[in-house]
Amino acid sequence: MPIIFNEYAISGGRNMTRNLNAANLSRRQCLCAIALLAPAITAVGQQPTAPTRTTELRTTGTTSLPVQSRVYRLEGATNAPVVVTAIAADPRGQYLAVSGDDHVIRILSAANYRVVHKLTGHRDLIRSLAFDPAGEKLVSAGNDGQLMLWDRGDAFAQLQVMSGTPAIARVRFAPDGREMAAVGFDNEIYLIGRTVRPRSVLQCDCNDLRAVAYREDGAVIAVAGRSGDLHLFHPERGELSSEHPLHKGRIHDVVFHRQSNIAVSVGEDGDVTVFDTRERKLRHRVNVTTGKLFAVAVLNSHSVAVAGSDNVIRVVNTDVGEVTQTLEGHRGSIAALAASDDGLVSGGFDAMLRRWSIADIVTYGARIADADGSVGR
Repeated sequence: MPIIFNEYAISGGRNMTRNLNAANLSRRQCLCAIALLAPAITAVGQQPTAPTRTTELRTTGTTSLPVQSRVYRLEGATNAPVVVTAIAADPRGQYLAVSGDDHVIRILSAANYRVVHKLTGHRDLIRSLAFDPAGEKLVSAGNDGQLMLWDRGDAFAQLQVMSGTPAIARVRFAPDGREMAAVGFDNEIYLIGRTVRPRSVLQCDCNDLRAVAYREDGAVIAVAGRSGDLHLFHPERGELSSEHPLHKGRIHDVVFHRQSNIAVSVGEDGDVTVFDTRERKLRHRVNVTTGKLFAVAVLNSHSVAVAGSDNVIRVVNTDVGEVTQTLEGHRGSIAALAASDDGLVSGGFDAMLRRWSIADIVTYGARIADADGSVGR
C-alpha cells in the first residue's frame, strides 16, 4: 500500500537492524552518539522532557585562528546544552534550520542567529533537514519514521506529514524541487513526488543506507551506506545504473558539486573520494583522518568541507585532491555541516554552532597553496 503524504506519495517500508557503538562522552552525549552512529533505536532512554523556557543561542566568542568562526551555544531547558544533529541553510540566505537531540527544530535568523521559530512534532532523533531549492519549504526526517514538511510562507507551520516509513537517515530535494529522495536503515530508496500516484520504491543492494544526493541535472541519484559502495540510480527509469566500491567502511554523506558530474563522499575509513559520475571514474582519494567522517558540504566549484569524529573541519580541493587547510575549535564530534553563499556552519556533540566565513576560508586556503606551491598545479 502506498504511504500518502498529501500531494506526495511513496510506497514500501521495511524493518531495520540495530548496531550500537558509543563514544567516551558524557551520558547525554553518549546517548546521542549511539543514536547518530547506529541504526534506528526507538527508545534509547526516557522520552525527552519538553523545554520549560525559550531555547537560546548564546554567543560565546570568536576564534583566534587565521580563519575565524563566530561561536554560538545551543541551549534547551534549564540551560542544558543541546547536541546538534542536523543543519540546513536557507537558499535565500535569511534562515538556518538546526535540529537538536531534544527533537526540536530551531529556525534561526542568519543575521544574528536568534531563534525565531521552534518546530516540534518529531518523537525521536532528527537526522536530516533540507530546504527545497526555492527556499519555500523545509523537510525534516529521522528515527521516528516521519517526514515532515514545513511551510516557510506560514511561519514554518507544519504543512504535511508522512508516516509509516522506516527510520530515515537522509532526505534531499531534487534540483527542480518537485521530488524528494529519502533513505534509511534498509535497502529502499523512497522517491516522493508531487502526485497521488505512488512512485516505485528503488531497491539497493545494500542495507543501512545513510546518504542520498541528486546530481544537478536530475538524471542521477547517488545512494550510499554500510557497504562502502556508491550506487547510481536513474530516477525516472527507476533503474540502477552502476555501483562503485569507493570506501572500506560505511559511507555517511555524499554531495554533488554544482553544475557538475562530480560526487564527493566521506565515510568511516576517513577517506574523501572524488568520483566522476559521467565517466564512472575515481578522480581522487584523500585520506584526511584516522577517525570517521560524518559530513561534507560544498563550498565552491573546487572545494568542499569535511568533518567527523576528530573534531576538525578540513577543506579539500577536489580538483587536485589535497587538503588546503584545517579549521579547529569544536570539542566534540562534528555531526553536521551546511554551507550558504557566504558562510559555513558546523555543529555537533559539543552543543556549539560555529559560523565560518567562506571568503576567509578561500582566501586563507589560497595563501597556503601559494606558500607550498602544490594546490592548483
